[in-house]
Amino acid sequence: MPIVLVHGAWCGSWSWRAAADLLRARGHNVYAPTLTGLAERAHVAPEHVSLSSHIEDIAGLLRYENLTDVLLVGHSYGGMVITGAADREPARVAGMIYIDAFAPENGQSLWDLAGEQSAAAQRAAALAHDGGKSVPRPPAPANSAPASAARFQPMFTPQPIGTLSEPFISARAAPSWPPRHYVLCKAYNPSPFHAIAARVRGAAGWSYSEFDALHDVVRAAPAMVADRIAAQAELWNIPKG
Repeated sequence: MPIVLVHGAWCGSWSWRAAADLLRARGHNVYAPTLTGLAERAHVAPEHVSLSSHIEDIAGLLRYENLTDVLLVGHSYGGMVITGAADREPARVAGMIYIDAFAPENGQSLWDLAGEQSAAAQRAAALAHDGGKSVPRPPAPANSAPASAARFQPMFTPQPIGTLSEPFISARAAPSWPPRHYVLCKAYNPSPFHAIAARVRGAAGWSYSEFDALHDVVRAAPAMVADRIAAQAELWNIPKG
């Protein structure tokens, strides 16, 4: 079973490095690509990058690597991306895990889920940063473990604004989904993820669990994250490979 790990906003494949290595050590075939316009791919101008770009990054990976029975895992903004990728390539996806992630309905953008106050702050930050093309990462002491925040702060890159403003639009008339699991980082509160968790918890096709952790759990506690991903794959009887 290939596992495709999709990072959050302002990040890159580096965000998943430790968790990916732990999953590979268990025998899993793991992909953790960097999305266009971020980290080592930040040379792509932000005005050319949108949510659709990132959806195609992952959908294209599934197609061109000819991956099947895939477990898609998205952290934070990555939930927007795995939703779109599974919508584009439904036959290739066996399960989806959202880790403190945005889980849009058809027609919703990240800003719709995050709320107008957050959207307005990000629009203003982008305008001040580069005339509205990308959003610099704000200081995040409330959502990150102090040691993790200090270690990784130099790695973050501005997020193209189109990835936040563009809504997910399903390519299918009647979308259906593989099994989906939501993991809430309950120590990060308030956050938009508590409302998302409340919506999906108990909903058809969803299962649910929690981490007693802050939002940066994939970097601050990679072993715990790798354990949860591997356990969920086993529960769904998704084979290694």
